[in-house]
Amino acid sequence: MKEHGFYAAGLKDVVLSDDIEICGYEEEAKNEEFIVANSPKLKAQIYAPEINFYIENSADEPLQIAKNVDILYRAKDIAFDGALDSDYQKPVGKNVILACDEPREELVGLLRQHGFKVIALSRAEIKFVYGEIGDLAVTILSERDEVETEADFFLISGAAPYQLRQSGCYEISGLKDDEILEILNSKSPVYHYKNSTIFDPAICQYQGRRNELRAPCVEVCPTVAILKNDEKRELMFSHIDCIGCGACVSVCPSGALKFAKLPQRVFGEIAKLYAGKIPLLIAESEIASAPAVQLPCGVLPFGIFGSKQIDEANLLSAMQESGSSVIIYGADVGESTREAVELINGISRAIYGKDAVFLARNLIELQEALKWAQSSQLWAFSLNEQGLSKKEIFSKRVSAMVGEGSFGAVKSGELLKFGKVSINEASCTLCLSCVGACNTGALYADNSDNSIKLNASLCTMCNYCVLSCAEKDTIELKPCGVELEPGFFNYKMLAKDELFKCIECGKEFATSKAVMKIADMMGAHFANEPEKMKTLFCCGDCKAKIMIKKQIEDARKGAM
Repeated sequence: MKEHGFYAAGLKDVVLSDDIEICGYEEEAKNEEFIVANSPKLKAQIYAPEINFYIENSADEPLQIAKNVDILYRAKDIAFDGALDSDYQKPVGKNVILACDEPREELVGLLRQHGFKVIALSRAEIKFVYGEIGDLAVTILSERDEVETEADFFLISGAAPYQLRQSGCYEISGLKDDEILEILNSKSPVYHYKNSTIFDPAICQYQGRRNELRAPCVEVCPTVAILKNDEKRELMFSHIDCIGCGACVSVCPSGALKFAKLPQRVFGEIAKLYAGKIPLLIAESEIASAPAVQLPCGVLPFGIFGSKQIDEANLLSAMQESGSSVIIYGADVGESTREAVELINGISRAIYGKDAVFLARNLIELQEALKWAQSSQLWAFSLNEQGLSKKEIFSKRVSAMVGEGSFGAVKSGELLKFGKVSINEASCTLCLSCVGACNTGALYADNSDNSIKLNASLCTMCNYCVLSCAEKDTIELKPCGVELEPGFFNYKMLAKDELFKCIECGKEFATSKAVMKIADMMGAHFANEPEKMKTLFCCGDCKAKIMIKKQIEDARKGAM
């Protein structure tokens, strides 16, 4: 297998580096396979359609184009090496249910001619569809009853949204008969798919929680790829139903969901290649339909995989590693991406007096963004993101922008939330339940001074710390937005206590408040039992010794 292939037919002449094999036509490379290629005309592990888009539209000089094409190939190399997706396959038969109000005899005949078994119905006869491609169950209404029928595919013209949430269900209005046949043949007899997400339950703010909290990933999923079981507090994933839009990834507050093809760490590594360039983030699915537009010198496409995957960490990585403005092109960005753009621009305006990110949904907005985008900006900063969570990347990158300055506060949205915790020290026993409940690291138990500390930039407002506190009216959580001053990104003390020393051996074993609280609760019960009363102020070892000694003494007295 060779590394880089370039299909040149139909493109303007361009000079490329020697490690790129140029093929003028398909026949020339029919026996070759590449890791990265610019066109599906060549056999490759991964395609980079942004290469053709760049070559056809860039105003860069030929030598600079050659250098930048190298960058685009290297970016895809990094994506290929760092991807976390896996290959899956499933056998799929040829049973089709067609729901259409207008006659489609020619379509039915064509499908049957190619071995498909077709049941043609009207839309009114379809009550419900569930399952997945190859194992769909369709509830059909008859005059007297309803019948459930199995199918491999469900085709419908004029579908209701719920009828397209499962894999194997397709809207066919506007499609020609041969296009429909091509879709079915591409998925039968074997359906190939990959996982689009990687899940880390340890930092998920729904999975395994005692209280029912929001699962925004489930709320934004357009299919049944992510569902939740509220009884067990579990998320359920169906990779075969995932369409890879990335909406769940961008809306995940803690970073528990990662985009398998382009995890944040890999995104950040690719962003480093764009130093001095203006990144134009564009989803791979939208490159083919992107309008012809002249890209000014220095503008370089950044091919992303999911149209809705971009979040605040991605944006900060792209703008700081490039040291430039960032442009996002696409009509299909999600609400979380729009919130991220607003938040980052709010921060940039407060600190630098200008927007850092431009969101372009059409040609006119793209042309306008290209006029305003600039390189060599003051926010340039490089960060090693290895091992850092989404929240930590955000905190460290914005902290670098703030420095030692103070620039006010920026309001956050409904999806990107930040909060400040306060603790009533009078009632807090430092049991650390709140720290154990926090899985983003916002709350921290500092053993060096027996305190609880808060880094507000890591808080997601999940409220689990409040729900986990055993003391009434002790913890309060309030939304705060992003405060652009150094203290917001550092740990501040919320509560502190001295350690209590065992009255027998002198070993420190618990906080003074915790010991005294238990003593107050149990004192009345142990009033006539001095040994038990004494154990309330002892460590575990001494407690056991006192009770064993008491049992021995009682046994001796009984024997006498």
